Amino acid sequence: MSPREMTRRTFIAGGAAAATAALAGRAAMAAASERPAAAASNAAPAAAKAAARAGTRPNLVFIMTDQQRFDAMGVHGNSVIKTPNLDRLAQSGADLREYFVNASTCIPSRAALFTGRYPHAAHYRFDSRTDINLFRILKNAGYRIGYVGKNHLLANTEFANFDHSDVWGVNHTSSGKDEDAVNAFARARGAIMQEKGCFAGAAFHDFPPELTKPYLEASSAIRFIESSTKDQPFCLCLSIEDPHAPHIAPRKYERVYPPEKLTLYPTRKNEFDAKPRRYKIKWQAQGSDKATEADKRRFMAVYYSMISWVDEQIGRVLDALRARGLEEDTIVVFTSDHGEFCFEHHMCKKDLVMMDSLLHVSLLISWPGHIKPSVIGGTLAEECDVMPTLLELMGIAAPNGVQGTSLVPLLEGRTKEHKTEVFAGECRPGMRNPYPDYESFRADWDKHHLQPGHLLSYTASFNVPGDFTKSVRTRDMKYIWYITGEEELYDLRTDPHEYANLANDPAHATAKCDMRRRLLDWTCASENTLDARAEAALQAQYPCWTGIPAGAGQQGH
Repeated sequence: MSPREMTRRTFIAGGAAAATAALAGRAAMAAASERPAAAASNAAPAAAKAAARAGTRPNLVFIMTDQQRFDAMGVHGNSVIKTPNLDRLAQSGADLREYFVNASTCIPSRAALFTGRYPHAAHYRFDSRTDINLFRILKNAGYRIGYVGKNHLLANTEFANFDHSDVWGVNHTSSGKDEDAVNAFARARGAIMQEKGCFAGAAFHDFPPELTKPYLEASSAIRFIESSTKDQPFCLCLSIEDPHAPHIAPRKYERVYPPEKLTLYPTRKNEFDAKPRRYKIKWQAQGSDKATEADKRRFMAVYYSMISWVDEQIGRVLDALRARGLEEDTIVVFTSDHGEFCFEHHMCKKDLVMMDSLLHVSLLISWPGHIKPSVIGGTLAEECDVMPTLLELMGIAAPNGVQGTSLVPLLEGRTKEHKTEVFAGECRPGMRNPYPDYESFRADWDKHHLQPGHLLSYTASFNVPGDFTKSVRTRDMKYIWYITGEEELYDLRTDPHEYANLANDPAHATAKCDMRRRLLDWTCASENTLDARAEAALQAQYPCWTGIPAGAGQQGH
């Protein structure tokens, strides 16, 4: 019996507790890594091939927000929120309605997005010295590279090799031209969050809109676009931090979204009783257990307002492309790195759990004259598919080791089927939540970090330790496994909001066994798809950038 077969049989027959070593142990995974990862097609579409031969590859504008739910767009069925520019973009290209990210938090999600590899295979957070990424590939292909906004991705040294960088780090401060203005704004909104906590800090502000991060980020992106020339293609990543916490929006939207007129997301009483302990601990750590209906409505009003303000800035960038006659020469992508609870499942913000509230986000891909406007559903797509898709559209071969599968056949209408299952996880080695309940977490936090009884800040509530966890989702079912032995199973046909955890229901034992098998097969196949020699060859093909050119970009985190 092979090591892999032993692992599968142990996992399926023995239950989650017996399978802990099977899923968490790297040795068992490496034994099965001979299975090739899903490879991206290198046969570029006709338009991109012709463009590549003519030396006129398309430009790329990649717009990413942070923490924006799939349904926080008008075109996605939300009749309240105002997102005219995103709606226009969706209607100009492909709108993938069943697209899921590979992690529920920023850094691992972005690693998957720009490496085409699952987060655990991309070293969780990739380092430009060892991992190949979209920006390096395009730079080597002759592209001008611009990066604006939140980083949470690249090593600091990477930006020295970009042609334009205006980067904010994890501390919500800038080191760019508008440093004083944006830092004053960042400090003010950060203080509100620290003083009032996770949801109570949601507020409208009176800062001049042109001094807010989204406005300054869009302005920087526009400067890069306006500096472009016809003889060299460019890649611009505009990474807008909003609507990530701290939640604060321009006051002009206060009348647009009256809290009392908003409809809250549905919840279920006592939902946490059948869920892993983490849910209830996080709910209490946020203080969300004390949130009133008025608190929740105000939070939603500010969240929607932040998105509408971001939408305005995206409109400015799209208008800049149009003004320079670049629309037909430019692929425009919009997505978000993960979603937001917005008090669905009783919580706000995000967490290290695998709910669709956090994993299901928008993916829009527009290229007028090349990608036909379409709404694509009925099949699944995942985050690691994006990089090989863009490379194929640009006529550039995807490097060895990419685990995603190009979406181009789907975009071109040559198929209606892409994937039957998608995966996600928070998979840092050693992750484990040691607290059995909120009281034990709070006592430990008070002892080491706060005065007894002090308000838990945004940072404190987010830092409730997580658990090593992985998930698999089909169109009908979702299964989530935790290193603690806890499990979740949802029948999405009858329970699309994922309220009722069926993991311990004997009537669903067969379904759970099948989903466990799918998760283990994926874990074995994806853990180690590049050996040392293959990694060395890749690094030789895409060498580390050296030297610090004049006017180098600022560092990020």
